[in-house]
Amino acid sequence: VGCSLSAVAAEGVWISVPEAPVYDGVVTVKTRAADGTSWFTRSFTNDNEIVSAKWTVSGLGVFEAYVNGVRVGEDFLKPGYTHHAKTKYSFTYDVADLLKKAKGSTNILTAEVSAGWWRDKIVTRHGNRGGFTGRKSAFIGTLELTYKDGAKETIGTDTDLWRCGIAGSVVQASIFDGETYDARIKNPVLGGGLNSVPELNKEFKGELLPTIGAEVTLRRDLAMSRGPYSLKKGKTIVVDFGQNCAGVPEFVFRAKRGTMLTALPAEMLNDADKGKRGCDGPKGSVYRANLRQPNIGMFVKYTFSGEGTEVYMPRFTFFGYRYISLTATDDVEIERITSIPVTSVTKEMELGKVETGDKDLNRFIANVYWGQLSNYLSVPTDCPQRNERLGWTADTQVFCEAGSFNADTRRFFHKYSRDLRDSRCRQGGYPSVAPFGQYGNETFSLGWADAGVIVPWTVWRQFGDIEILKENWDAMSKFVRRLDAIKYDVDGKGNYIYADWLSYETFETCGNSFGSWKNWSKHPDALNYRRYLAACYWLYDARLMVEMANALGKTEDAAWFAASADRALKHIREKYLEEDGQLLKPMRHLQTANV
Repeated sequence: VGCSLSAVAAEGVWISVPEAPVYDGVVTVKTRAADGTSWFTRSFTNDNEIVSAKWTVSGLGVFEAYVNGVRVGEDFLKPGYTHHAKTKYSFTYDVADLLKKAKGSTNILTAEVSAGWWRDKIVTRHGNRGGFTGRKSAFIGTLELTYKDGAKETIGTDTDLWRCGIAGSVVQASIFDGETYDARIKNPVLGGGLNSVPELNKEFKGELLPTIGAEVTLRRDLAMSRGPYSLKKGKTIVVDFGQNCAGVPEFVFRAKRGTMLTALPAEMLNDADKGKRGCDGPKGSVYRANLRQPNIGMFVKYTFSGEGTEVYMPRFTFFGYRYISLTATDDVEIERITSIPVTSVTKEMELGKVETGDKDLNRFIANVYWGQLSNYLSVPTDCPQRNERLGWTADTQVFCEAGSFNADTRRFFHKYSRDLRDSRCRQGGYPSVAPFGQYGNETFSLGWADAGVIVPWTVWRQFGDIEILKENWDAMSKFVRRLDAIKYDVDGKGNYIYADWLSYETFETCGNSFGSWKNWSKHPDALNYRRYLAACYWLYDARLMVEMANALGKTEDAAWFAASADRALKHIREKYLEEDGQLLKPMRHLQTANV
């Protein structure tokens, strides 16, 4: 993985299927991605005997690539979640062993691209009048061949020799929607039936770079298998894997042709019948109301080919679950169902583990570990189950230090720090969500925006990684200098300020919780509290900048940020402390204020 992309830039171009369906309506929480996946193919004949071959590939949408019908690479959900307009990553694979090497032999390249992280809700603001952020899925690739006589050949994607079409077993798929799969329709992994001439796709105008970290993988070493089961028509089986995780189910099963099985992932079971204590179904059934679109997404629908034992795993989505509810239109024999964790934390990244003599403490430690596996998935997400799965920056900055003890997260955060830089506003403010997402794109929200400084500082302190400071210095400097200029006081103008988001405490003058900006933005005491918290982050950020400036040998910058920290401290003492040295009385009793 990772090589020069000069060949891609010079030879390969983004190509799309001309007849690909496009959704142009208003996007709402219930809008599903357009149907179908885009397939691309080209065959070529060897000029001489092949001795080496490297294929660099990427997609607008989650993609899979094949050589002579064999899937290439172990990476999952390629190319990952990035800023839709600014950055995409490519993957380079040694494919020599998959090619027919003899002179005169014919080889076939194919690729399939879905909607994921390109033309689905996760990267599109609700109410967007122009449909999804991305309109059509696209593929790009360059195959570099070296022959026995030393000659080289480059085969890139183009609109002349490649062919394409909307085809294959995946009827519909996206990150939130799940996957609908009809095994009666064969996947054209050898290019059969792909007869359309591709069109040049000009949607993406950002940078295409070699993948730098946060690649997604299937942790088969942590897989949990159950079965066998005999699922009868009209009945329901609920499978408990015993561990909540971000993952995908893999089925080994058989049924009559045309039988459709529906799999509903869930984190919990209903402990009472529907209507009682928030339950959404009969006692013992899976609880899915927390997914926020339980009836139109987060499911698998599989139609059997009827050709004996079938093996299936969705490849264009993932779920957050412990349980899976199974129903079918006819009898199904399930030999095995396996829950395979999906994460960017590979086994090789893990640094060690802690085990104590207390089982409850061990369970707590395990929960932290599994929470990290499930939420370090291309970006550090807030949750893997519902229709969100976004890179919330406050969640990230709070946990990044703890997570760095469990795993070597350096490359993961090199990638994510670029997501942060990509998503800034013109004034240098970092967003509440990175990369760009369906919401959370406001900037300068205290405690959230500060991840742009806290994350690089943490990675440097934990791993001695000076490179992450160099990559982020200009962006961090612009941000903190802006904080100094405005005293981190943006008054919520044009921004949603989350502040003490989960506080249960109130001000007497507010009369309600002030977690929601709409509820408390007009109360002077609550506004003052928000400004105090922001000033504390200004002070903290400035002090971190001093450390990083010294590490980089930037003595003048270190002096400037030290002075900024002094200004922040003076500002806090003058504005938010009373004569007795304690906080202003309206906020004196608040836990977060005192911390």
